[in-house]
Amino acid sequence: MTIAEVASENDDQSSKKPKVVVIGAGTCGLRAAEVLIQAGCEVKVLEARDRVGGRIATTSKLGLPLDLGANWIHGNVGNPIIEIAEKAGSSYSIDELDDTVVFTPDGSLLPKRLGDEVVTKMWDYFDEGITYSAQNMTTIQPNISFMEYYKERVQAEGWDEKRSAYQIQVADLLGSIVATEIKKQDFRNLHMEEPIPGENLFLSSTYGPVMDLMAKTVLKNECLELNTPVEQVETLQTADGPVHSIYTKDGEVHTANAVLCAIPLGSLKQDRIKFDPPIPEKIRQSIKHLGYGSLEKTYITFPKAFWMDGPSYFIFLADSTVSERKTMAAISLAHIAPPYNQPTLLFYTHGETSKQITDILQMSTPEEARTKILTFFHPYISKLPNYSVENPDCTPLDYTSTNWLNDEYAGNGSYTNFPVGLVDGIEDVKTIEAGVPEQRLWFCGEHTAPLLGLASVSGAYWAGEIAAKRCLEAFGMAGGEEVVPA
Repeated sequence: MTIAEVASENDDQSSKKPKVVVIGAGTCGLRAAEVLIQAGCEVKVLEARDRVGGRIATTSKLGLPLDLGANWIHGNVGNPIIEIAEKAGSSYSIDELDDTVVFTPDGSLLPKRLGDEVVTKMWDYFDEGITYSAQNMTTIQPNISFMEYYKERVQAEGWDEKRSAYQIQVADLLGSIVATEIKKQDFRNLHMEEPIPGENLFLSSTYGPVMDLMAKTVLKNECLELNTPVEQVETLQTADGPVHSIYTKDGEVHTANAVLCAIPLGSLKQDRIKFDPPIPEKIRQSIKHLGYGSLEKTYITFPKAFWMDGPSYFIFLADSTVSERKTMAAISLAHIAPPYNQPTLLFYTHGETSKQITDILQMSTPEEARTKILTFFHPYISKLPNYSVENPDCTPLDYTSTNWLNDEYAGNGSYTNFPVGLVDGIEDVKTIEAGVPEQRLWFCGEHTAPLLGLASVSGAYWAGEIAAKRCLEAFGMAGGEEVVPA
């Protein structure tokens, strides 16, 4: 279709429903489409994958469904995902996963009181660092990492060398929050990691039912196209406003009066979609400034949960100055409430460790990968309560590991973070979120969320809603009230 044909097709557009294409059917894209449909727009959702959900996905490879993407609802105060999860009949855990023990690098168990103190202090430093960053951002020197602040706090405690070492070693766990080593997390922008208030809930029934409910509107309106990667968006200014031609990998061309681009930040960084005219340089620079991190998961299942009479959360400290191994944590899914409990351990990895695991997946045969990954995690498994090499219940049955780092549609990563050297992350987020309104082109996702929702599922939901309402305002249409899928 030529540009002239596109213009002709849209000559009488003012008398029709506005046509909007949403690129991406993750949390953000689904919420944006829902708001637009309910306001009366003609919507088309183009999704590259063969499923909805984006970086939310489930697998039943090990038996019961498991989340490969998000596991948690972070903060239950005013969080829209809570209401959706409850409408979907979801189950979540809180206290079941709170009982923690800490192993030292030599494999011995820290006294419970000391272990709890080490973990509590870690979270205290993180929370206090967020507050300090928010209050003093303009005076904090650039290129200072959160790890530098953290070590200063440890040094000020006056502990002996061994106690201080434990406190430094446990800090690696915070990398699973910021999706990178905390030595790479910018301190002056740490306030952007501030969470939504309230409890963190582990979705024991997985995000599957939540995504099914969120997809209900687009499925009902038959406006979703799967297996449809978008490669290019061309924009033509006409007398009636901008008209977009959206070109897909299979050669289709969709036309629209507005485009909401709900692809990951990592995909924007890689220019996975070409824009003509190009994205304004200010937006391109903001996309470049923000970081995009890696958080991967490995689930390992056993004949029985041989550790069941112990705690539900295990921390394995590591001295990274003498070993490549990093501090690791494992969650026992055997401790969550029936019917979702299973004899399975969940390990989170980030940064260099994530790359080590995903490289194994990428460069090995399935059987080689199985051997290498189970060997990698064996030192942690062997420290668990009741472990015995002679006990067949202690031999893994199977595993599954995520591979977001090698997933092009995930942007080769997991979610947004804020690297050392970032000047003003909030300004960058606002710049991307503002989009190109004169072209009726907006960008949205967990990377354009309100401050308390950045890099989270709830943030992606809010971002989709905000972008949709900006679009409606551009058409002179009411955005309506916040709506939860029915």
